[in-house]
Amino acid sequence: MNKTTSGDALSHRGKLKIFFGYAAGTGKTWAMLDAGQSAQKKGVDVVIGYLEPHDRPETMNKAKGLETVSTRTIEYKGIEQKEMDLDAILHRAPQLVLVDELAHTNAKGSRHAKRYKDIRELLVHGIDVYTTLNVQHLESLHDKVASITGILVQERIPDDVFDLADQIELIDLEISDLLERLHEGKIYAKEQARLASENFFTFDHLMALREIALRRCASRLALKKSVPDVQEQVLVCLSPSPSNARIIRSASEMARAFDANFLALYIQGPEHLEMSDEDKARLQENIRLADRLGASVESVYGEDIAKEIGSFANSMRVSKIVIGRQGRKSAFGRRSFAEKLAASAPQAQIFILPDPDVSPSYSLTRSNKGHTNPFLDGIGLLLGVLVCVVAIAIVLEAFGFSQANLLAIFILADFLCALFARHWLQALFSWGLCVFIFGYRFAHPVSSLIMFDRGYLVVFGVMLILSLLVSKLSIRLRAQASISEEAALQNALLYQASQKLQSLVTRSAIENYLVQEIGDFMDRPVVLYPNAQDSLAKPVFSKDPGPFLNTKEQAVALWTLKNNRRAGAGTDTLSGARGLYLAIRREKKIFGVLGIDMKNGPLSPNQNIVLLSLLNQAALAFENIEIAKEKEEAAWLAHQQQLKASLLRSISHDLRTPLTTIKASADLLSCCELSQVQQSRLAKSISEEASWLKDTVENLLLLSRLDHDEVRLDKEMVDLDEVVHQALAHVNLNVKKHPLQIEIGPDCVGFLDGRLMVQVMMNLINNAILHTPEGTPIQIQGMKKEERVVVDVIDEGPGIDDKQRACLFEPFAQKSSVFADGSRSMGLGLSLVKSIVEAHHGTITCLNRDPGTCFHIELPAVGEEYETSDFKY
Repeated sequence: MNKTTSGDALSHRGKLKIFFGYAAGTGKTWAMLDAGQSAQKKGVDVVIGYLEPHDRPETMNKAKGLETVSTRTIEYKGIEQKEMDLDAILHRAPQLVLVDELAHTNAKGSRHAKRYKDIRELLVHGIDVYTTLNVQHLESLHDKVASITGILVQERIPDDVFDLADQIELIDLEISDLLERLHEGKIYAKEQARLASENFFTFDHLMALREIALRRCASRLALKKSVPDVQEQVLVCLSPSPSNARIIRSASEMARAFDANFLALYIQGPEHLEMSDEDKARLQENIRLADRLGASVESVYGEDIAKEIGSFANSMRVSKIVIGRQGRKSAFGRRSFAEKLAASAPQAQIFILPDPDVSPSYSLTRSNKGHTNPFLDGIGLLLGVLVCVVAIAIVLEAFGFSQANLLAIFILADFLCALFARHWLQALFSWGLCVFIFGYRFAHPVSSLIMFDRGYLVVFGVMLILSLLVSKLSIRLRAQASISEEAALQNALLYQASQKLQSLVTRSAIENYLVQEIGDFMDRPVVLYPNAQDSLAKPVFSKDPGPFLNTKEQAVALWTLKNNRRAGAGTDTLSGARGLYLAIRREKKIFGVLGIDMKNGPLSPNQNIVLLSLLNQAALAFENIEIAKEKEEAAWLAHQQQLKASLLRSISHDLRTPLTTIKASADLLSCCELSQVQQSRLAKSISEEASWLKDTVENLLLLSRLDHDEVRLDKEMVDLDEVVHQALAHVNLNVKKHPLQIEIGPDCVGFLDGRLMVQVMMNLINNAILHTPEGTPIQIQGMKKEERVVVDVIDEGPGIDDKQRACLFEPFAQKSSVFADGSRSMGLGLSLVKSIVEAHHGTITCLNRDPGTCFHIELPAVGEEYETSDFKY
């Protein structure tokens, strides 16, 4: 059992156990309480979060001895309702909480609309939960239970809540025993029991429900013998049809039975533009239902629905397609929708489910509640065209044009009206008006609808047919163009956003771009709260920040951050908020929370798709920045490790030699009788080696102090000639084996720290001695150029190649492994020289000569701005 403390409440997820039954009265609550009692005896901290007030003495007695967290009273429309106090349980932070009725719907004003969402939050905070559930409350089984019992269960939970439970315990009871308990009044009161026995609690109903419960548990607990190489894909088609929910549930059950991925597809065709508010609301509900059942919801554009479904199925390797059938048959030998779909997706199995709740005449375009009358929409333009045509006809008649010419004008007018018509009724109206005006005003006899030439009837009939055909085609082309334009804009937006987000290199730049882009696209205020160690950082706003500047909205955003789930307006969690809040996440990593003002209504399906795509791209960009930062830190750590290894290697190699010499010399002095000359020689050797150790340690300490800003320059006017001669007094004794040439100008004086400059010259001269053959000259030149002092240390050694020069001034970097093995040098000298020179606001460069190497130093000669300045290395 988990142990939760305030410090690690969010470090792990709690475990969920469901006591599952096929009907009320099977003993689920009693079994849950019994398990809670057993856990308490084992030392587990157990509380009752909510216990349904059953009128069953045995059940209520079983709860004795367990701590109960007080319920919360919520008043709605004058009625007080008792609900589980989620915040009180989180504050109490037990190890295990018992919560009855998983499928319960909370009262208005609760944080979550459903109790299973309360339980999810408890699990997120590391609290284990025991709960109860009946089979009829599972979403995917809703239609099956309704067909058996005739009762539509309103309180339902998504199947993924059931499937993701850590443990399911089936509480089974013989049907005869259950009915006996019902008649004894142990389940419901007497009158309620009588009604139940006549409706839900019949033997046949209970038998069917028991079988469904057993099968559901078996399908969840069945062990897979092997994992297929390619997992199956089940695709369901979404629509505003009243029976589409039934199709979605059936497809979900099929996906679960085949252990397949569940996909849901909506084809947005021309009819989408004419969809009524009722159809749009039903479509949104069906999309939410598919999402609750674990489907990956996708949307594509297209006019040929069968072809679009087939293309999607082929690209996603869908193995099973579930569609509905409305009972209509194809006419005149035309292929049915199922036949077209089978031709488009030949590799997929197609399952056609009947739609008994939909009348054969159901059509999207026939329901227009909440929309402007389609006949009146744009009628003014058609009337304007007709008025212009009549005026032209009158003018032509005055010039003596024949009736055939005038009829051609009206045919053209009819075609123009059909082309601009918003509905086929407008095309019919314009045709009728053209026929009436021509027959009454321009055809003989005038002012009468009786025409001498009956051939006009054929012309008018052809006009009618062409008018309806042209209007139908133009309406379809406009709708298709509108949809294509919208799709192109969205694709361009997503492509541009993808390119831009991947090019940004800082989190703040991504945050500002994302907020601005989403705010402009949706024309709504948007806020983004970055994640700062599981708390909300300073927000980034677009447009008006007013809707988000209150503690209630910020609390909803914080809840989204803590629980990694959307909340706010339009959801079942904290729905009273003004904004909709979504986590910007990559798997379980949350980078921030985005809030959108929902004052102007819910988002459209297209806006939802674009929003989720932008959030996914932003999460990927945030992740890339973190990965780049981690790589940079890893490279720095590797470099530090390399430096550490170099230091240890240098110390072990270079310090061992002088220490060995010192120890050997000391041992000889202490245990052997030596002549005065030998003693002097050994003492001198000890002194030299000790001096070398002292210089090396001083270099290490000085370099460390420079690195930590612990050195303050003590500047004064210093003669560089004096500095060089002081350095020569402390350099390697092998300097005598090299001819020295010192050329320091008399005016070579600078405002410098003399002690540190001696250290610079010592290291440069020692470096030249160690890395050049005996007998080669070493030159030290100094002069003053304007306001700078220039010093060159020149040798005639083998020189330094470009690769070695790149890391020459880094600590522990040595010019050559050959020299390093043959001499004592940890590679600190040149790094220290560079640090001291730069501390004086000077520069040092290494130049190749033929032969040899030149270290060129430039230092400030004077300058008040340097007198009291500190430096940072």
